[in-house]
Amino acid sequence: MNSSTLSRIGLLILTLGLPALSGCGGGADLKREKFGKTFYLDGAGNLGFGASDVPSGLRRAGYKGDVELYVWTTSFNPFIDQLNIPAARFKGSVLADKILAYKKKYPDNDVNIIALSAGTGVAVWAVEDLKGRAQINNLVLLGSSLSHDYDVGTALANMRGDIFVYHSSQDAVLGIAKVVGTIDGKRGVDSIGQVGLTAPSGMASRVHNYRWSEEWLRLGWAGTHTDCTSGPFVQAQISKHIITDRTRSQRTARHASFEAEDEDEAEENEHEALGSSTH
Repeated sequence: MNSSTLSRIGLLILTLGLPALSGCGGGADLKREKFGKTFYLDGAGNLGFGASDVPSGLRRAGYKGDVELYVWTTSFNPFIDQLNIPAARFKGSVLADKILAYKKKYPDNDVNIIALSAGTGVAVWAVEDLKGRAQINNLVLLGSSLSHDYDVGTALANMRGDIFVYHSSQDAVLGIAKVVGTIDGKRGVDSIGQVGLTAPSGMASRVHNYRWSEEWLRLGWAGTHTDCTSGPFVQAQISKHIITDRTRSQRTARHASFEAEDEDEAEENEHEALGSSTH
């Protein structure tokens, strides 16, 4: 690796470090969980990109389910996390367990995943690790640092819905990933986030590639690596893959059911309060 490349890598670390947030993420919102679940995974280094914009963008679009930030990283150094593939795969299996636990509690509810950069590898591996025990609905890959020809056939077998990919040839960060290695360990190959995802044979209808367009400038995505998580872009574009006709119909039925449960619980609490006041 020559000095010019090393200088670019050093500059990248510094640039990414400036906007870093705590990125610790919120746990599950049990009340919202009744209406569905979406996991969001930040990129390598857990620098906080999308940590607030993804949940708030989905809320403004009308999503009633829980949005949980799943932290998979082992450091605040993007290159350590990008290259520590065994740790990333392990975190994928942990996420699979979380999905299974949720589906056991709410078997009819939809689970979706939105992931950024190296987090897309963890997301795909989590879906693969479901191994037929459960299905998620849709998977959204933003600026993915997986190799463009990664075989997502196993993941799609554990999905009811499709994979939606947002990519940009202007993504300079993924140009560096081409040198240091994709999250699945390949060097010298384009990432999904640069050129889109090659669909497995016979599955082209389930992989949807969206190339960056200037029309998205007004929504905050300038075609660079992390601004595809901007709140307006999430609200206007990404939410379409989370809030579907199926989601809306399920939500209407569940609202009626859960409102009745809340009324019963409130009535029980009132009786208990009255009982205790008479003693």
